[in-house]
Amino acid sequence: MTEQFPDDEREDKPRAVSHVFTATLDLHQRVAFADRATDLVRNIVAALEGFIEGRVFEADDGKSVIIMTCWKTRHMWAKAHWHQQVQALLAEYDQLGATFADAMWYGGPVIAHKGLTSGAK
Repeated sequence: MTEQFPDDEREDKPRAVSHVFTATLDLHQRVAFADRATDLVRNIVAALEGFIEGRVFEADDGKSVIIMTCWKTRHMWAKAHWHQQVQALLAEYDQLGATFADAMWYGGPVIAHKGLTSGAK
């Protein structure tokens, strides 16, 4: 726990945090942005200290992309400078008229999980 992020612990246990970026783009931009975001998560963020999981989602509206990352604590997220890395990617698309938002959540316990694999039929 730090002064900057006092909610990083509860009952002396670290609290995971999820960070979500949403981007609204036109169809051509969406596909390219999703590919670039996937590469960024796979090749950069996966090696950062405190990183737990990252996913890129393309919405069925044909315009939206979500980048979701999970971190051991908010302090580790801040230390990794993930936000700045995504901002650099977003800056390229901002000039093309895309819109963006981001939010941060402290995670609760997993209530239910069905073990899915990428090879599920």
